[in-house]
Amino acid sequence: MGNCKVPLTWLVINIFFILSEGKDPLPGLELGTLPLGIVPFNGQEFDYIVVGAGAAGTAVASRLAMAGEDVLLIEAGGNPTLATRIPGATMTLMGSRLDWNYKTIPNNVSCLSSIDRQCRFSRGKCLGGSTSINYMMYTRGNPNDFDRLNITGWTWEDMKPYFLKYEGLEDLDRLPLSSKPYHNTEGLVHVGFFEDPKNDWHEKIIQGYNSLNFPYNEDINALSQIGVSVILGYVSGGERVSTARAYLTRKDVKKNLKLAKNTFCTGVIIDQNRVAKGVTVKFLGSSLSLKARKEVILSAGSIGTPQILMLSGIGPADHLRHFEIPVRINLNVGGDMSDHVLPLLFIKVDSDVEKHSALYNLVTQGAARAKWLTTHNGSLASNGLTDVTAFVNTKCYDFYKKRLANTSAECELPTLQFIHAFIPRSLLNVGRRFISRGLQFNNDVLDQLVETNKKYAFIVTSPVVLQPASRGTVRLASANPLVAPAITPNYLQSDADVNEMVRSINIIEDILETPPFKQQNASLLRLNLSGCKDLDGNEYWQCYSRHMTFSVYHAVGTAALGKVLDEELRVIGIKNLRVADASAVPYLPRGNTAATAIAYGERLADFLLKFK
Repeated sequence: MGNCKVPLTWLVINIFFILSEGKDPLPGLELGTLPLGIVPFNGQEFDYIVVGAGAAGTAVASRLAMAGEDVLLIEAGGNPTLATRIPGATMTLMGSRLDWNYKTIPNNVSCLSSIDRQCRFSRGKCLGGSTSINYMMYTRGNPNDFDRLNITGWTWEDMKPYFLKYEGLEDLDRLPLSSKPYHNTEGLVHVGFFEDPKNDWHEKIIQGYNSLNFPYNEDINALSQIGVSVILGYVSGGERVSTARAYLTRKDVKKNLKLAKNTFCTGVIIDQNRVAKGVTVKFLGSSLSLKARKEVILSAGSIGTPQILMLSGIGPADHLRHFEIPVRINLNVGGDMSDHVLPLLFIKVDSDVEKHSALYNLVTQGAARAKWLTTHNGSLASNGLTDVTAFVNTKCYDFYKKRLANTSAECELPTLQFIHAFIPRSLLNVGRRFISRGLQFNNDVLDQLVETNKKYAFIVTSPVVLQPASRGTVRLASANPLVAPAITPNYLQSDADVNEMVRSINIIEDILETPPFKQQNASLLRLNLSGCKDLDGNEYWQCYSRHMTFSVYHAVGTAALGKVLDEELRVIGIKNLRVADASAVPYLPRGNTAATAIAYGERLADFLLKFK
């Protein structure tokens, strides 16, 4: 390597790290496409006010603007940085200033090896919300997720048109002909396959599942979810496609949309007749009142929306009285929260690969970043192995014969989703700061992971419990809107969730016995965890699951349809106030929640515009 190449690589690395912290030295890269934003003033009026520029909020605000309505979209964060556009940079975004970095209340039965036993709880705080920092996976869930609601107008057949409305599939030719009725190529949100990560384990993982009779599923968003699949993502041309980029960059949106960035909503203005008249906000330290001539829409997410509702007097009456907040209406706001939860597993692989120094890995990573910046391809245009996923109903897996047997209709309803990632050797040592910030494990666990990673690469496997029994809450911690709410995810409160995790680990153990893994001497990393050391077999994995608990940040149900909202997403008992985001989703879909949240935004726009 010539001496001149190292400084260039280090320059690229430093630029990338700066971007990952949310301090964008090249702001023009985004400001040329996203709206510049306005400076709101007290008493300003609009037809509609939408709070939250995330998955659903950008969709509903943009559709209203395209229909000629005067719309204000309020976002507590600012512009996403360049790093958000790089699919391979996702891990560096967790814990950055683009993340709300919520703290959670420990329950002492989960996340036991996390710092202060607090479960990691990331939510996006920028235009696009969590679609700007998540893993970009496009899975809609199962039709049963909608049919089970038993709410008029919310069956799968009712919702399917809204998924199709926004979908702009770029790779229909790579799917079977049978997939065509399930997709649209002309929607606003581009989706496609990720760049090939050029990782041998991509194919080996698929072969491992095939060896256990998991079918290869070419399209989990079509006829069936079951099997192992390479899935679609919110990507185009080697870049992330957030809802901010998909909706807010359009000229027909910017014509009527006003965007207030770095503006924090502190409550909804409700008159004595229980009619929403606008919102109160904090902007540059000043308190402002903004008026809505027609309606207010809350799309602040599963944490922000219930907080705003409760601050406005809408929620559990006793809880509101505790904070001396006048009760407008007694509703179960913030209750019945559920979230996809998993035990984070580390499979040791590639022990025979030549050991590289930390400098070599830095240079390699720097070269990958330089390639993406210049060509938008290469390893950073991929999300690694994360696009390889598998869905299974564990009741239909024969643990004795070590094979999947889909023998009944119930087998088409998955209970688990396996997600994978790849960590090259020594990368944890090089990027310890980002890994620590993203995973938030305590130093004892982090030290073990870093030391083992010096000898082995890791396949990180996340077996996601799709229908957890445990329920959590979001409550106010203070009547001061600037104080973060009290979030109690309550993961693993039900032993049923732990038992499902252990079944998932047993399947992974079977995969490690298949030829593609056995040939590489792959094995699960057994960590030394407090209270687990003397345990073995499934007892150890039960203990492990309670220590290495993790979430994929899919919380739903905190302002649920049918409980807090009526069938047109109106807050029950309050006029001109609606909700569209993941908080409105009553039950977790069997898949990643971004797709459903966007569809809720599209659906609400139709409700609002149906008489126009």
